[in-house]
Amino acid sequence: MKNRYKTSELAKIFNISKQTLIFYHKKEILVPDYIDDENGYRYYSNSQIWDLFFIIALKEAGFSLEEIKKYSRVKKVVENIEFLEEKVDDIDEKISELMRSKKIIKEKILCLKEMSSNLEEKIKHVRRAKEKVFFIKLKNPFDEGEIAETYDKLKRICNKNNIKDIVFITTVGITKFQKIKDLPLEKIGILLPNELNMEGQEYIQEGEYISLKHKTTFDMIDLTYQNLIKYILEKGYEIMGDSIEIGNEVVIPMENGFGGIIEIFIPVKKIEKIE
Repeated sequence: MKNRYKTSELAKIFNISKQTLIFYHKKEILVPDYIDDENGYRYYSNSQIWDLFFIIALKEAGFSLEEIKKYSRVKKVVENIEFLEEKVDDIDEKISELMRSKKIIKEKILCLKEMSSNLEEKIKHVRRAKEKVFFIKLKNPFDEGEIAETYDKLKRICNKNNIKDIVFITTVGITKFQKIKDLPLEKIGILLPNELNMEGQEYIQEGEYISLKHKTTFDMIDLTYQNLIKYILEKGYEIMGDSIEIGNEVVIPMENGFGGIIEIFIPVKKIEKIE
């Protein structure tokens, strides 16, 4: 077994450049075991092969060069354990962040696929069960800044309460729809899991709804509502309160603006005919 390895030999073993080893030397991360005074050649010992193996493992695990340098100087076992356990926690957090990012990307892909489908959405008559929700009431239903801030607050609430699958739910003043052009968002909230109770939680009661998916730009949603209201009147129903919009945080840039998939539910009751 060789006792020493030149820079080029060690670099070849690990498939890295000589410049990387020289850089590690300058940063005092991996200092050669011996340097020839005559020619300046750097030589590394057998044990340093394993040092470099671990340095590369730490780098691939996300350690910064400063962290690697700091760790290389840790000699006590207890300090060694504490340092690595702290990094494991950091890695776990990064994994969680990556999983959240992956989930958002996959949701966007599904949203894009559904929006690009040519299937015409049909108006449905559905029955919704009683649902537990947490709402934040908007002071100004048309303030985009307040709306964005409210969504951000709700996401923080979900993270704090470990709610993984976030379902946003908004209520819209449908009874005011025919009086003003824009639809007023009354409240924005989240659906709560059955096992979670929060102060201020509310309930959406079980009932009959007329439903339709909106799959184009947000500024066209009033047309979707017009179609729903026309259907409701034609079929002999009466609107019983604010409509409910259910969607996620995926926003899609489109040719004519920004859009997404929003499922609209309008509570209704069949008008009984008087003979």
